[in-house]
Amino acid sequence: MKRLLIVDDEVAIVEALQDILSVEGYDVATAFNGAEGLERLAQVKPDLVLLDLMMPVMDGREMLRRMREDATTRDLPVVVMSAGRISEEERKASARFLAKPFELDTLLDTIAGLLDGAPRASP
Repeated sequence: MKRLLIVDDEVAIVEALQDILSVEGYDVATAFNGAEGLERLAQVKPDLVLLDLMMPVMDGREMLRRMREDATTRDLPVVVMSAGRISEEERKASARFLAKPFELDTLLDTIAGLLDGAPRASP
């Protein structure tokens, strides 16, 4: 079972994604800011991270920067989810960028493509 880490400060988004992704067969861990995200990253060793950029304590930009500087997390796929704009450097550091709001099917296909190398089969 593939493990995902959701890092977002919006509780409703985290809970909704956790429910949906669990039903899709993923093991889901969560964090509500970048500092907590880095702690959870070390604990749960996910296969992919879903990361919001704008959060309190430590934002997603800083978390992503620290992940890319660490040899153990440098190559971990990160899907950046944000309502804001991202820089070209941030786009290169992430595996994919999804502008909020995004379609659920787009998210699921993105995750499946990054983890399995192919889009998920339609039901």
